[in-house]
Parts: sequence; C-alpha cells; structure tokens
Amino acid sequence: MKLSKLATFSVPILLSLGILVICYPGFMSYDSIRMLEEARSSVRGGIFPAAPVYILRLFDITGHGLPLMLQAQNFITLLSLALILRMIGAGLITSVISILSVVMMPTVIGCMLVLWKDVTLTSLMMFSVTMIFWASQEENKDIYYQVAKWASLLLLIVGTWIRLNAITSTVILVSYWLIVFCKSQGWKVRAVIFISIVICMVASNKVINTYGFPSFHKLESNNIVLAIIGVDLIGISGWSRVSLVPINSAESVSLPKIPISDIDRIYSSLGGQAMKAQNRSLGNIVTINPMKLGRTEVVNAWLAAITDHPIAYMRFRWDLFSEIIGAKNHATYEPTHFNRIDKNPFGIEFQDRRITNITLEYIRLASNSFLGKPWFIFLLSSLSVFFTFRNSFIRREFKIFSYCSYVAALLYILPFLIISGTGEVRYCFPSIVLCSNSIFIWIFLRKQKHQDANV
Repeated sequence: MKLSKLATFSVPILLSLGILVICYPGFMSYDSIRMLEEARSSVRGGIFPAAPVYILRLFDITGHGLPLMLQAQNFITLLSLALILRMIGAGLITSVISILSVVMMPTVIGCMLVLWKDVTLTSLMMFSVTMIFWASQEENKDIYYQVAKWASLLLLIVGTWIRLNAITSTVILVSYWLIVFCKSQGWKVRAVIFISIVICMVASNKVINTYGFPSFHKLESNNIVLAIIGVDLIGISGWSRVSLVPINSAESVSLPKIPISDIDRIYSSLGGQAMKAQNRSLGNIVTINPMKLGRTEVVNAWLAAITDHPIAYMRFRWDLFSEIIGAKNHATYEPTHFNRIDKNPFGIEFQDRRITNITLEYIRLASNSFLGKPWFIFLLSSLSVFFTFRNSFIRREFKIFSYCSYVAALLYILPFLIISGTGEVRYCFPSIVLCSNSIFIWIFLRKQKHQDANV
C-alpha cells in the first residue's frame, strides 16, 4: 500500500514529537548554550558560525526557541526521508520501518536529542535534495516545479552558512541541482552557473559569519584552525616520539620542549577536548596555546612538523578520524551521554525521565555494535551505489540521486580527516542521513520492472 499524504506527514510529526518528549526541552551542550545566549543578546562569532544563531533567534521570538527549533529541524529531516520513500514506491509499513531504522542508529538519535547545528544543516540539505529529486521526475514545469527549483537552491546556500565545512557537500548537491534543472543548457553555460553559485555561497558565508546584523559590526575572528594545529602538534609529537610543543616564537628565546612522557599522559585519540580535560586533571603539565602566537608562526610550525614527520601526522589523523567513524573497539564518543544539559544562565535543567534514561542506555549499548558504527553505514551505502549502477532496470534519475547523495555524504565527512580537532561521532550525522538515500534506492528499486527503466 502506497503512503497516503496524511501518513507522509503524520509519521515524521509523531516521531519528532517522540524525540522531543525524550529530551524536552532539548539537550544542550556548550555549543547549544552559546548559541541560545547569542540569540537572546548579540552575536559574537569566533569559532561558532553566526547563521545558526539567527535561525534560533527567529524561533525564540515566542520565548521557546529551544524546543521549537529542535522540533522543526527533526521534523524536516524525517519528512524528507518520508517523502523520498514515497517517491520510490515504498509502502506505509516498510516506510515506517525504514525511517525507524535510520532514527534508531545511535549516532542519529543521539544528535537529534541535542540542539546542534549538525542537525540544522542536515535538515536543509535533505529537504533540498528531496525537492530536486521530486523535480527530476516531473515533466510539468508548473509553479510547483519553479518553487522547488529556487527553494532547493536557496536551502543549499543557507546550508553553507551553518557549518564552515559544509560547502564540500553542498557543492555536490549544487551539481545535482544543475543536472536536474539545467539539463537543456550547454556545458559552458552550466559551468558558468555552477561557478556563480559557488562564488555566491562563499561570499555570502563570509559576510553572514563575519559581520553581525543588523548593526553590521565585525565579529570575533575564527581561530579554529589554530586550535586544530595545536592538537595536531601534540598528536604528531606522540606518534613521532619527538616533542614539538610548545611552539617557539621567533621573537623570544627558545622554550624547552615538553617531555614525551608528559605528552603521552594527556594524549587521546578523541582529540582536543579529551586532551584538554586530561591535561587539566594533571595540573596542566603540557603548555601550548598557539593562538597567542602569530598565525604565520603557527602555520609554519605545523607545516614543518608534517614535512619532518609525515607518517606520524597521518597516523595521528587516522587515529582521530577512526573515532569519528566508529572504527574503534569501544563505544563511540557521543557527548549526548554526558552533561545532558550543561549548566547555563537560563535556568534550563535536565529532567530525569525514565524514557530518557532508557534511550541513553540504548545509545550507549548500541554504539558498541557494528550496526551502530558509522563506518558500517558508509560501507553499506558504497555497496548500494555500486549495485544500483550495475542494475540496468533502475531508472537514470534514481541512479543520479543515489550517486549525488552518496558523494555529498563522503565529501562532507572526509575533510574531517584533516581538519577536525575532536573525535566526536556526531560529525557523521549529515553523512549517515544522506547515505540512507542510496541505501533506500537499492532496497526498493532493485526489482524495478524493465519497462520502467526505459521511461
């Protein structure tokens, strides 16, 4: 039985409301608290992008921005999945099971309990590709087609504002947008359109996340790259057995290097946050703060370290990245498990509910299983794309949708191999949800009739 319009909307509504009940008013990490604080005062910037703050500010007009935004982004993400399943012919029961299978992944449900920009970004990208996918099957270029065309592009542009690394994924989805909406244009015209959109993405991202509105004041500079470099230098030191910290300033006398034995005591494959906590517990035995030095000095020290110890650099980056994708024989690092609502100036406190404790215990246990590891989903998606393209009965527009979703997912997570400072598995959330598109295409369309392939 095909999904009815009522079921298409009711399933995401009920599931998103269920998630809200589990965590009401919504879990908040330090990032979430900072975002809510700025939404109710003024945007400061720094390592936190300003765009999510403005979105939260819109929801917070009622004074209940936290649960409203959490509900909205979860609903949009789940609605996108429901619409995609409907468009590939999944029945009601199988669609509910499919959506539940995605939601019950530890990384997915763990992120959807928290007001995080990862979910905000995913909701925008998923709804965008859903509209593009719908348009790829439409022959009638009516008003709905035009709305889908421009609304999907706008969502991708806004998506690049949410996370500073999102553009590696959104540019692939822009390519998908061009394939669907500009297929009658020549390659030169499409190239010009593509370059123009990317320039618009980069330029608008720079403006939105550099200046505060409406006063247009300059926001704090983003030193996240310098912080990541500091983590890299500790990691390279640990793997090369040559201490590279602290960084010596060209304007000061040479500082003595921290003993490798001390670096070993604070080293963690979870990255900066875990190292910082361990260092603090030991009385700050390792002192390094590259942000106090000039950017050029820090970058030069980092490049020299990579040049002198390339294998150590690669081993550390993989050690951290393997935590992100869950390629470790222990539970994935999910901050949702701890400090469910951090201390905050708003008086928002965690409410100890039985359903909440059951859910968090499920996340903890399931994350130990290979079914709960992101790498397994990426592998399953890779196989799905491979077999989808080998299947001559699956229509071209479905194959393109599967491939673009898959490539966008990979290009979102792969940059974390070199730019991430922590080993948090939540970074995989957008990629996992995008990968589900490829998996669903293979599951539900692999037996498509031969005559459908020629449509």
